Amino acid sequence: MAILGILLMNIQSFGRLSPEYLNPKALGDPQTLDWIVWLINHLIADEKFISILTLLFGAGFLLMAQNSRDNRVDFERKFRRRMLWLFIFGMVHAIVLWPGDILAAYAICGLVAMRFRDRSPAELIAIGLSLFAGAMILWMLMSAVMLYLVPADTQEWMVQRYWTPSAEVIDDEVERLTTGWFAAAGDRAVNAVGAQAWMLVSERIWRMVGMMLIGMALLKLGFLRGEWSLGAYRRIFVLGVLIGFPVIIAGLAFNEAVEWDFRYSFLLGRIANHWGSIAVAMAWVSLFIFLVKSDALAWAWRRLIPVGRLALTNYIGQSVLCATVFYGFGLGLFGQLGNLELMAVVIGVWALQISSSALWFQHLGAGPLERLWRRLAR
Repeated sequence: MAILGILLMNIQSFGRLSPEYLNPKALGDPQTLDWIVWLINHLIADEKFISILTLLFGAGFLLMAQNSRDNRVDFERKFRRRMLWLFIFGMVHAIVLWPGDILAAYAICGLVAMRFRDRSPAELIAIGLSLFAGAMILWMLMSAVMLYLVPADTQEWMVQRYWTPSAEVIDDEVERLTTGWFAAAGDRAVNAVGAQAWMLVSERIWRMVGMMLIGMALLKLGFLRGEWSLGAYRRIFVLGVLIGFPVIIAGLAFNEAVEWDFRYSFLLGRIANHWGSIAVAMAWVSLFIFLVKSDALAWAWRRLIPVGRLALTNYIGQSVLCATVFYGFGLGLFGQLGNLELMAVVIGVWALQISSSALWFQHLGAGPLERLWRRLAR
C-alpha cells in the first residue's frame, strides 16, 4: 500500500511544473476539479504514504538485524555495503529519471538510524519525534532569515524560480523535460544533485530518520506484527484521523489566509502537514492491519502481496512508466494534464504494476532489482 500510495503525490512531480508540488496556485487559481483533487491528495496522501514507507524501512532493517546469523560487526559491514548500493541506485535514478528520488536519502538515513536500534521503544519514539521538532525549528529559523535578512530582490528571484514561476522559467522546465530531454541531460544531472542535497539537509534527514526510529519502536512493540487487538487498531485509526485531519486543515487555512505567500507558505505553511502526517500515516497503517486481521477484503490483499515483495522494482518501475508518459523520450505530456487527469495515469500504473507483479512473483520469485541489489551487496 505504501509503494502504490506514494504515486498519488509523486505523479504531480512527474507531470506538473516543480513549483506546483508545494504551491497548488503557482500558475494561478486552479480549476475546481483540479483544486478538489489536490486538496484530497494533500489530506490523505501528501507525506503520509512516504511516512509509511519510511516507517517500514526502519522496521525492515531492524528485522534483518534481529534475524541475522552474523555477529554484530559482520552484519553492520554487510548493511553498510547494502546501503552503499542503495545510494548508488538512488543517485542514478535521480540523475537519469527523477530528481525526487528517496533511495539515496534512505541509504544515508538508514546508516544513521541503525545506530539507535538497541534503544527501547520509548526512547526510539522520543528521539523520532524530537527529530520532527528539529525540522520544524529549522524551518522557522530559515523563514525568519528569509523574512528579515534576505534582500527583496533575492526574494523576488526565489519566488519567480521556485514558487510562482515566470514565463521564462516555465518554458525552460518544459523544454528540458520534453523537446530538449536528451540535450539537457547535463543540466538535469546538476539540478538533481542540488535537489537531493537540499532535500536531505532541510527535510529528509530529520523526517526519515525520525520515522525509521518510530518504525523500529512499533516493531518492538508488536504493533507492526499485528499482535495488538482489533479494538486497539480501530482506536488508533479513529484517533489518527481525528487528530491529523484538523491539523492539516488548519495548515491549509493558514496558507489560504496568507494567500500562499512564498515567505510564509514555503516553510511555515508546511509545519501543520509535517506533524499531521504522522497521525494520518498511523491511521492508515492501523486501518490496513485491522482489515488484514479481520479477514476483510482478503482477496484484495492477496493480490497486493507481490507488489510489496517487488517493492524496489516497483518504485523504480513507477519512474520508468511515468517518465515514458511525460518526458521527451516518450509521449512528452509534461505540463499538459490537470490533477484529475493525472489520477487516471495513477490508476493505469497501479493496474499495470499489480498485474505484472503477480505474474512475475508467481513464475520468477524475487524482483529483478531486488536480486541485483542482493547480489551486489554480497
